[in-house]
Amino acid sequence: MQKLSLLLSILLTINALHANCPKKKGHKRNPKQLQEVVVTPQNLITAYRASKTKAFDLVHTKLSVRPVFKEKQLYGTAEITLKPHFYSTDKLELDAKWMAINTVELKTSEGYKKLTFSYDTLSLKIDLDSMFENNQQVVVRIDYVAKPYTQDSAQVEEGRGLYFIDVEDKNPYKPMHLWTQGEEEESSCWFPTLDATNQKTTQEIYVTLDTGLVSLSNGLLIDSKNNGDGTKTDYWKQDKPHAPYLFFLGIGDYYKSTDKWRDKEVSAYTFPKYKDAVAQIFRNMPEMMEFLSQKLGVDFPWDKMANIIAYDYTAGAMENSSAIIYFDKMLCNKQQLVDENFDWIIMHELFHQWFGDLVTAESWANLSLNESMADFSEILWAEYKYGTDDADAYGLSTMEKYLKFSKYRNEPIINYYYDTPHDMFDPIRYEKGGRVLNMLKNYLGDKAFFEGLKKYLTDNKFKSAEITDLRKAFEEVTGQDLNWFFNQWWMKSGHPILDITHDYDVKNKTIELGIRQKQSGTDVSIFRIPTKVDIYTGGKKKTEIIEVTDKAQIFYFPSDEAPQLVNFDADKVLLCEKKDYLYLGENIFKFNNAELYADKYEVLEDLADEQKENIAVQDIFFRALKDKSWNLRIKAISLIEPDKFSNKAALIIALKEIIENDKNSKVREQAITKYAGIQKNNSVSVLESVIKNDSSFITRAAALNNLCTYNRQLAYTYAEGYLDTESPELMAAVAKVFKDTSINHLDFFKKMIWMGGPRASYTCYKYLGDYLKLVDNIVLEQAIAFLVDIYTYEESSYNTEGAQQLVKKLQSYYSDKAKKDKLADVRLQIINKVGKKLL
Repeated sequence: MQKLSLLLSILLTINALHANCPKKKGHKRNPKQLQEVVVTPQNLITAYRASKTKAFDLVHTKLSVRPVFKEKQLYGTAEITLKPHFYSTDKLELDAKWMAINTVELKTSEGYKKLTFSYDTLSLKIDLDSMFENNQQVVVRIDYVAKPYTQDSAQVEEGRGLYFIDVEDKNPYKPMHLWTQGEEEESSCWFPTLDATNQKTTQEIYVTLDTGLVSLSNGLLIDSKNNGDGTKTDYWKQDKPHAPYLFFLGIGDYYKSTDKWRDKEVSAYTFPKYKDAVAQIFRNMPEMMEFLSQKLGVDFPWDKMANIIAYDYTAGAMENSSAIIYFDKMLCNKQQLVDENFDWIIMHELFHQWFGDLVTAESWANLSLNESMADFSEILWAEYKYGTDDADAYGLSTMEKYLKFSKYRNEPIINYYYDTPHDMFDPIRYEKGGRVLNMLKNYLGDKAFFEGLKKYLTDNKFKSAEITDLRKAFEEVTGQDLNWFFNQWWMKSGHPILDITHDYDVKNKTIELGIRQKQSGTDVSIFRIPTKVDIYTGGKKKTEIIEVTDKAQIFYFPSDEAPQLVNFDADKVLLCEKKDYLYLGENIFKFNNAELYADKYEVLEDLADEQKENIAVQDIFFRALKDKSWNLRIKAISLIEPDKFSNKAALIIALKEIIENDKNSKVREQAITKYAGIQKNNSVSVLESVIKNDSSFITRAAALNNLCTYNRQLAYTYAEGYLDTESPELMAAVAKVFKDTSINHLDFFKKMIWMGGPRASYTCYKYLGDYLKLVDNIVLEQAIAFLVDIYTYEESSYNTEGAQQLVKKLQSYYSDKAKKDKLADVRLQIINKVGKKLL
């Protein structure tokens, strides 16, 4: 699953912790009596998050459901087959959240027998009326109504499980549809089950829906029966067991695009408006399936591979077995695909079909077995399909994401002491875990690594697993004891922080390489680091293999001459922070001679502060602007400080060349902003040319954003030409122009918010807020009424919270002005009256 995580909640938590920290007592004549502060250590028994105890094992789940859109409810019958796990019992407790339970029955040889039960809105406790042994199956039938929209605010934060989108038809850009989301434990919001990762069940779903709509679920569509009353009943069956959180149901007016992998269907569901682009988005999926089947030695395990795109999806995507759901950023037209490639998220969810679906982490503490694997696969595919430069750039970006996050939260990848399961979905489990797997692959070698993955999948297929199962698989394949690696990287927190120095001893003709580990803090240990060092002398490279095992170590290498470069972590796989003390000449040599993208990236980082009047350094940046890696070209542009360049005219020419000819739109986008920052008013003609001629939405948006700074009237003229755009980037650029006018463009701002996803929400509401301070009272009143509708009817919390925050900010703004300004007082009254629900 791909989460769209924000650091805001973490920052708020840190601020709260600081606010509540007891202050250091000073010496006063009359000290104030303070309550004694008692710090209680974590109770390792009560805080421990164990795997769910298995009183019963799920065997089969048969659902007959009928969603009613206008009611935002689902009427269902669940027939659940289970058996006691070990101990005999006459009691059964199921997870069933926010439902009306009508009847519970036991299936017997004579028919169905009513059972007594109790229900507290979260769990259903059933008296089975007799004892059952672990060799006996229990079949219970439950008639229920799922009511996910009766939840309180705390439960909604955890997830509804079943989401009805635009039932009220308030959003002209979103068709009415529904989708489910089971992870973490929300499948039990739409059917009773044992909602745990260590349960597995086969499934059947009979779903009744309007004949004009399309349904999608796990497994195969066995039958679709017309009921003669404007409805049909689709029958979906999956006879391979999977965890309850992987159940999926989607319904809407969908267009289906079909492809094939071997003899299995590969399909993609999108709304008809976007049908021309959907095949292109998923064009590589059959190739991905073949690549992974070959690489893992285990064929794709499910009966089909379907993909569906939905509005307001709560995360990036979700790996439901054979039926992946994706966020609405993938609802786009062909022109938007000039800038977008969704292979990363498609591969991530596809890899889950093996790691997460076929073999499932037995508890959220072991989430790494799902998410670290999927994160690792993104780099694996990038290398195979797009080359090592793209893969290395992608891997470096994921490491940097983790390193930034580690400043706020630092805990082991395998963590049994989390607060809620949701807390586990973060860069520690994703990006850090992915990099750790990449290190393990490098350490063991590709052949051994993939043989280990094959053994893990084969031994644990259709079961749940924990991290020791993965370790044992690698140990059996390689014959090595890998406890040290797993304990160091998975079971402990942190990462190495290294100082790297080298010197040449002329007398003894020896290169001395010094490594100092600087990480500190509780639960931080010295890392064992096997790595490679490339030593360049006389234009030739020699690779040395070393192992760092102490806080400070010196390694000695014989050499007849001083080295041109000592390149630590030559394969650039180590997850660490490091300071490598290289001279300018060594860095220049490294840029020109070392082989990897990360080598050049490190040089640019090291030399970024040495640009001023340094022709040799500036030359490196000029060369980077022409590098074959588009990622490196972007990095160079971002680090260049034009005022420090001796030949600014040459830099301007180089940037203009990129704007006009670079094949990658993201590079052109970066160059546009850098160029405009240098040329300022003189950049107008180039910016106009981009707006008129470039095929990319993101480059046009960059040009319009900069044109707004240097020629606002001209920018307004071009912005009016984009009133119909649905590109998020262009809409934001147009809004930046419109926000400083009083002309009635409310319909455009409404469209921007209606269509805006989580990543655009802040910009959408910020620009609308600026705009509403300039418009007349009629437009203001219409806008506040619109924001009330957003708060009332939209599903996305980004939109509902954005709408509420904006109305509160406007109220505060006009409250301050109303004391002295009668017009402000009138506007305040409008906000208070129309926006009352949000205040």
